[in-house]
Amino acid sequence: MTAGSLGEFEGQPLLRVERLRKYYPFTKGILFAKTLGQVKAVDDISFTIAAGETLGLVGESGCGKTTTSKLILNLEEPSEGRILLRGKPIHGLAGDALREYRARVQAVFQDPWSSLNPRMMVGRTIAESLIVTGWGNRTDIAERVRELLEQVGLRQDQATQYPHEFSGGQRQRIALASALASEPQLIVLDEPVSALDVSIRAQMMNLLKDIQARSNVAYLLVAHDLATVRHMADQTVVMYLGKIVEYAATQTLFDNVLHPYTKALFSAVLRPRPDRREEEIVLAGEVPSPLNPPSGCRFHTRCPFAMAHCSREEPPLREVEPGHLVACHLYDAAAAPAFARMKEEIVPT
Repeated sequence: MTAGSLGEFEGQPLLRVERLRKYYPFTKGILFAKTLGQVKAVDDISFTIAAGETLGLVGESGCGKTTTSKLILNLEEPSEGRILLRGKPIHGLAGDALREYRARVQAVFQDPWSSLNPRMMVGRTIAESLIVTGWGNRTDIAERVRELLEQVGLRQDQATQYPHEFSGGQRQRIALASALASEPQLIVLDEPVSALDVSIRAQMMNLLKDIQARSNVAYLLVAHDLATVRHMADQTVVMYLGKIVEYAATQTLFDNVLHPYTKALFSAVLRPRPDRREEEIVLAGEVPSPLNPPSGCRFHTRCPFAMAHCSREEPPLREVEPGHLVACHLYDAAAAPAFARMKEEIVPT
């Protein structure tokens, strides 16, 4: 295998997202529809996920998290850019190659009830992907179902029960067992615990981490609950209006938040450092429309530290500390005084 080829090689990320864009046309009319513009749901984002790693994807509603997950699940075609699994592009697959990808990348959604067939016994639900892919004979599949039920903390005899006979937490475990059936390399977790009672969220998160430790499966954790992201994610990406504004190891990010939007997001939900006295940051205005995003930095219309050139020049996502990427003009050399003021006002020691 030569260096730089698209085949599988040691040291390569499991998943690589490169310059990914997804634009949706905005039209008016029915018979003679006219395209008025494009909704820039995802606009030039890049990140990687290693085998056995969890990447947290956070941001306000409409920031592009769900669209990103749909692109990774191959449910949408990108407008530009590409997604590679083990070095191989995922879009344009067909036939056996597409079925193989569906087996290798699975999903667990927020509402387990909507992903389970109420007329199908849970054992059959878990076995369905194995039957479709010809995983083994009837005896092998039945044994695999029993293993999966035990793996997610359910009894083997519960395979003959129906979804309505289970609690919300148990249904989420069934959905997880179904996702694990094909031995995936990556699972997209779309708000996996937000619909669960607080008392059982920790159990589900610990179960996910235990399974990851045993199987080396990677997770893309799409969430708005920052406590869940902090507990589970190795890396965290913060998005705003289709753009990545901050990207770092989770512990690094929570210990030293740099982007003004991330600071506001965190201050409204949790205290990154409980030993510090930090005031809540209230942003002015509403989130702009992705149909007509602001020029320059997309956050400048709400940023309390916006400078004149923020409205004209889009800040690049760059490494301002080792392994810590931020898209913000406050980290330009000329902006050092403004950055010092931000650190003093928002994050007092």
